[in-house]
Amino acid sequence: MSSYIVGHLPEDQGPVTSIYKEVRKVPFSYTSKKNEAELAAEGSYIYVIVKEKVGRKNVFKLAYSYKCTECFRKAGGKWLEKFDYKNTVEYEKDGELKLLDPPLAITDSDFISWYKTKALGMRVIPAEYESVLKAMLV
Repeated sequence: MSSYIVGHLPEDQGPVTSIYKEVRKVPFSYTSKKNEAELAAEGSYIYVIVKEKVGRKNVFKLAYSYKCTECFRKAGGKWLEKFDYKNTVEYEKDGELKLLDPPLAITDSDFISWYKTKALGMRVIPAEYESVLKAMLV
């Protein structure tokens, strides 16, 4: 089973820590990629990354991960007026949430190089890079 990575966009939702209260209740993430959103809802892990500016440098941080079991398309519009799909967990199911408060900086240079070269939006994580993220959650 594949795992997926998605970026948190502070310009749409505010700082990632500002949504932690809601995420603790029911983990979620947004995307407009139909295929990835639907495949992720088959029990894949989703890792949410946030990009922060520190001086002139971009720092990528792992905010949270969860096991996804649901994918919804918003009736009559878009989530946050931008995204077609919301991934989440079934009601009253354990989403295996791993929340990092505060988010942890990702320091693996190979991971950062891979992440920076990929198109925006939800995407599959190669196994070697997923292991970097899993190690941060221990």
